[in-house]
Amino acid sequence: METGSKASAGRKARCFRVTVRGEVSQTFVEPLGQVFVESTGDESILSCEAVDQAKLQAVLSWLYRRSVEIVSVVPDDGGADPVDPSLRHHLSGRQCP
Repeated sequence: METGSKASAGRKARCFRVTVRGEVSQTFVEPLGQVFVESTGDESILSCEAVDQAKLQAVLSWLYRRSVEIVSVVPDDGGADPVDPSLRHHLSGRQCP
C-alpha cells in the first residue's frame, strides 16, 4: 500500500505509533508495507513511517475497514520504548528511528 504525492517526495518520513485494541500479527499488516508490530498484551502498537498525512490516513483507514479499534495515534519522538526492542519484528528489517 504505497501512497503519497510528488510534493512529499523530498520530505523526511516521520514515525508514528498507532495503538490498537487486541493482538495484531505482523502477517495481518503486511499489505500496509513497512509497519512494525509490538504486542503489549491487550493492545498492539503499530509503528509506521509517513511522509505526509495521506500515508497516515491510508493506514488508519485500512485498519478501520477491518474493524480494528484504534486507541491512539502519536508521533514517535524516540523516547522510552515500553516494549523490549528485541521483540520487534519487521519483514524488511527496517525500523522507525
